[in-house]
Amino acid sequence: MSVAGQFVSDFYKRFAKDNLDKNICISPFSVEILMHMVYMGAGGKTAQELRKILKPPPNESQVAPRFKDILTNLEVNENEVILANRIYVNDEYQLVSGYNELVKDSFKAEAQTINLKNSDNAASVVNKWAIEVSSGRIRNIVSPNDMKPDLKVALLSAIYFKPEWLYKFNPKDTYIADFHVTAQKRIPVEMMRMSGNFGVKITFRLNAQYIYLPLRNSNLTMVIFLPLEVDGLEKVEKRISTYFFRTIHKEYVDLRLPKFKIEFSADVKNILGKMGIRDAFESSADLSGLVKPSKAPINKVFQKASFEVDEEGDDEDTPPIEEYNKCAGCGQWEFIAEHPFAYLIRDQHTTYIQGHVVNPGT
Repeated sequence: MSVAGQFVSDFYKRFAKDNLDKNICISPFSVEILMHMVYMGAGGKTAQELRKILKPPPNESQVAPRFKDILTNLEVNENEVILANRIYVNDEYQLVSGYNELVKDSFKAEAQTINLKNSDNAASVVNKWAIEVSSGRIRNIVSPNDMKPDLKVALLSAIYFKPEWLYKFNPKDTYIADFHVTAQKRIPVEMMRMSGNFGVKITFRLNAQYIYLPLRNSNLTMVIFLPLEVDGLEKVEKRISTYFFRTIHKEYVDLRLPKFKIEFSADVKNILGKMGIRDAFESSADLSGLVKPSKAPINKVFQKASFEVDEEGDDEDTPPIEEYNKCAGCGQWEFIAEHPFAYLIRDQHTTYIQGHVVNPGT
């Protein structure tokens, strides 16, 4: 499994289960980046525990280059994916000389000390960073209440993505349709529509159908998993992580997808604890390669994400329609996302963003 494989899968399964009633957008990959950055500065029991959960290469010198390759590849995509990460450390500690040089180039992130005597000022500093790295899309990533003087170490991620489709949805085809939040509850949504050839498959292993939606000038794809049952999301998400992604045949599809926008934030420290990472959050945490003095617990692992799906895409391109799929008597595949579904943003090897939509109207 890839560098961003088992950890990402285990994390998302736990996180999704705890947030079944909400629209969510999260980057377990960014959490993994931050925890590997912590691992690079950890010692003793803290490092042993992280090693057990993260399963890094035996040779520590190989950890950072593997992430560098993935993140460098992500930067060349014209579809802008913002995965900004930072470690903030109470300035009652000092950063270990050379730590940022060790992580900055490979993880595209760094640690920074911050004065926490004034919580309002501290929150302002962090929120300014989030605004800058997200070009204004992520605001108020923390509140003054999050940046109290007793905070020691905080891990933060700012996530933004708005896909630009390889094949643009025509806004004139968008219509109002019912979305089944549950078997008993329906709401009106703006439903986009497009017909053409897409990679699509039904799998009874997941009890779902899934479709690959290519993005413009990018090796990224949005994969949508639509349960065969209105209330089937939980069962599908338990199994997505074990599903083997492979090339699938294209079919002529009548695709209907609701417009939605998700702004989501969460402290994921408890999820990491359930996965077995505990010592890093205790007062005895050994971060001797990151800070001096070395005993500094991580108090928060906070992520804020913004994800928006609408018709935007390449104005020139329309989905290809293969001649063999237009024959007399040939069927048309219907992929109508009219009830809760899960999604991924990924390339061939790595899943960067995951989530689910349970109510596009919220």
